[in-house]
Amino acid sequence: MKMTDSEQILEENYEEYLRLLQDGKYYEVVYDEESGGVSAIHQEHRFDKQPGPFGVRRGVYELMAIDALRKKGHVVILESERAPDGVKTPDGILDGRAMDIKAIENTGQWTIKNKFHHATKQKIETLVFYYHFHYLFSIEKIEDGWKRFIQDIDSQRYEKTIKKVLCVVEGEVVEWIPPKNKAA
Repeated sequence: MKMTDSEQILEENYEEYLRLLQDGKYYEVVYDEESGGVSAIHQEHRFDKQPGPFGVRRGVYELMAIDALRKKGHVVILESERAPDGVKTPDGILDGRAMDIKAIENTGQWTIKNKFHHATKQKIETLVFYYHFHYLFSIEKIEDGWKRFIQDIDSQRYEKTIKKVLCVVEGEVVEWIPPKNKAA
């Protein structure tokens, strides 16, 4: 009997979980039996210890984001961030694509645009916006930030690197696809 696509994904996710569990470079390797999601943290991943405006250390945002993503069935691995000084590396891999987690801590008109700019320097395909509070989130703000981003001359060569944005909002995950990357 042939497996369905979802059964195949669950099997592949479980195999990835077992691989990470046996790899001594990763810790906090977790498999969510309900969703089939997986998360793991590389020993050389660096968590920002600076507190944000809500009094929460910014590295905690990453942990909360990967927890929510795993519970929704994603495979999220925070990788080593060891790099030469001045080189910003992606946070890791999400469903097989380079990703970075950006905390949204205010509602300023340039906040989202600036996050897109920082992400492009890391050559990521999936951007995760973490919102500690629901009132900070709106699709309109993401769309406005994207428009501002692509209007910027410097951003033109980076535009196609970001294929999708996943927004983690109080434990829920909302997907947004940049307009030029939507299927026709």
